[in-house]
Amino acid sequence: MLHLLDIWPSLCRRLRDAYQALLFFDYDGTLTPIVPYPDLATLSAETGALLLRLSGQERYVVGVISGRSLPDLRAKVGIEGLVYAGNHGLEIQGPGIDFVHPEALRLAGVQDQLYEQLRDRLTGCQGVVIEHKGLTLSLHYRLAPDALVGEVARIFDATVSPFLEAGVIKTSIGKKVLEVRPNIPWDKGKAIAKLQALHSALHSIEAYSRTPPLTLFFGDDRTDEDGFGVVQETGGVAVFVGLVAQPTRAGYWLGSPEEVTKTLKLLAHV
Repeated sequence: MLHLLDIWPSLCRRLRDAYQALLFFDYDGTLTPIVPYPDLATLSAETGALLLRLSGQERYVVGVISGRSLPDLRAKVGIEGLVYAGNHGLEIQGPGIDFVHPEALRLAGVQDQLYEQLRDRLTGCQGVVIEHKGLTLSLHYRLAPDALVGEVARIFDATVSPFLEAGVIKTSIGKKVLEVRPNIPWDKGKAIAKLQALHSALHSIEAYSRTPPLTLFFGDDRTDEDGFGVVQETGGVAVFVGLVAQPTRAGYWLGSPEEVTKTLKLLAHV
């Protein structure tokens, strides 16, 4: 896997040749560093200014695709005119799109039940934060004492087990977080494919036949792997952010959110 900045001249040529570029970013761990509490993940003024500048350039479509809820994500980034995909793409808003997955809406009550049960059973567990995001749930244990982590995982598994057996949810593990999502065939990869199709529909076939758009997706966690796969399969550029200590479908990497900001600067000058 190549470091993105090491191959920048060739990528720059691809960007110049493309009709447009779709720039998609995860939020936590990609645009911002990982922090103890979700509320503390604040977009830096420099990164925000660069996203705003890129969104104003005709060559770019800029979007943020996150596990956060859509209202939370919009509030955190706070830039009009971007594409926002919350809850791993189950809800998307932006120019030309206002989408909520209907099956996720139908199963939203399941998340309410699970939230109440997890909150009751984990009351008093130090350092545990349960985040209800409407269509999904996240249980953060980054600040929990190491001796408590096993017990938290045991309670989580016991609580979600009946819902897993009923086939109404699926779970995943991220960076010190356990996630619950509706059991439907949807993920960040499906969201990116939907946005690619929308972009194609909104532009002329003649433009696409000359210079197809180039998709870039930057992410840092396991839930971004589906997005990496779709981007790689469609000839785009998938970028893992962080120290590469695990298998990934991304073809390129950057070491930190700071290097993502450096890349934004370079993109602004293409």
